[in-house]
Amino acid sequence: MLNPAIRKKLDSLRQLPTIPFVISEVLQAVDNTNLSASTLANLIERDQALTASVLTAANSPYYGFARRIATVDLAVVVMGLNAIREIVLSMLLRRLMININPAILDIESFWRYSVFCGAASRVIARKYGYRLAGEAFVAGLVHDIGILVLAQYFSKEYLKIRQVQQVRRFSLVDAEKIVLKSSHSDVGAWLAEKWNLPKQICDVILFHHTAYDDLPQNEKKSEGLEAEEQISRYSSLDNLKQPLTVVVSTSEWLAWNMGYKTWANETSSSKLCISQELIEQIKNHEVLDSSSAVELLKLEIIEEFEKALTINDLAKR
Repeated sequence: MLNPAIRKKLDSLRQLPTIPFVISEVLQAVDNTNLSASTLANLIERDQALTASVLTAANSPYYGFARRIATVDLAVVVMGLNAIREIVLSMLLRRLMININPAILDIESFWRYSVFCGAASRVIARKYGYRLAGEAFVAGLVHDIGILVLAQYFSKEYLKIRQVQQVRRFSLVDAEKIVLKSSHSDVGAWLAEKWNLPKQICDVILFHHTAYDDLPQNEKKSEGLEAEEQISRYSSLDNLKQPLTVVVSTSEWLAWNMGYKTWANETSSSKLCISQELIEQIKNHEVLDSSSAVELLKLEIIEEFEKALTINDLAKR
């Protein structure tokens, strides 16, 4: 729960980044499956930075199109709505990072970690039957936005959190709760609601450090989608509470184990919303021994991460 004193300060912050009106319209538009490419393109073209990012990404080696993509209309058609959503939220994440003191938070390390979690979430979602793999990438990318708010607007408190971590060898979340009586998950969920992000992504941000057994009821269906369209009939995730939260939490667990969470300086991982059922599915996938299955998954994730990092780095230029 968000500490009332922290909420009061957040509510008073006039300089807290808001979603520009055009960006907000684009985010709402990509959730409308009946929207035409030309209508979405017209919205994108009202923001020069977004237009440049979309065209740069469309012409990157990641997509490898034979001819140059010269119009936003065509870029939307060939890239798809999920890619547009990823570019928009990557831009917002970058904007949150601009004024953070690198002595407080290693921004480049945090960026790579965020993209890694997005890529890992997409691989896990795709591999184990969560059909909205694009949504999984976005959720993984932004799930720790609360860290950026703390590092920028609560810098003194954030330094105290670091000190508690070092002296008492606590995880990041445990140190946050001692200093703030809240966590970055609470702060991030507050911002996500301000930004009017989809409820499922808000839930991921809020609950990814909640023990699986303590999760509330399942996340609501995405607007306009039936449950069977979200999770395939033979999904390994269909019996889980909040499958998207579990997927993203598993991506963070992998990030910590694979050395992609160095910015947090954790000697022990923060509590995560991990489902033992999914871990067993990963270990036993395709009748491989557990170590081989995990290693193969890691290789798939690294490949996806490198692709995602390339396209997102190109789009930000």
